[in-house]
Amino acid sequence: MTDFCIQIHPDRNRDLDFDRVRKVCEGLAADKALIKWFAFSDRPADGRERRHINLLFDTDRPADLWRALLVKLYQCETVGRPLQMSSMAMCEGDGGWSDYLLLHHYDPRERLHRL
Repeated sequence: MTDFCIQIHPDRNRDLDFDRVRKVCEGLAADKALIKWFAFSDRPADGRERRHINLLFDTDRPADLWRALLVKLYQCETVGRPLQMSSMAMCEGDGGWSDYLLLHHYDPRERLHRL
């Protein structure tokens, strides 16, 4: 199984509709053949760490999940652009999180991996 994480930094774009993002993810998570487990975690600011929201997924089909997340979230007319400007998307590599794949980053200068 492969873990995915989309980490959202709300201070990077105040126009993002978090309720809509969560509903889309919960809709995707209803497909148990695609997503084995889903969680939404809102982490408040703590000292030096800013507030961030984690969308966590487990899947046996990482390429299919990434395509679904691209279409349903990152290319969505309502949440796509704000999400692009405020999030990072990552998934485990062959060695777990020690060699994770960066699939999206709010900073376009970051080097991305492909699934």
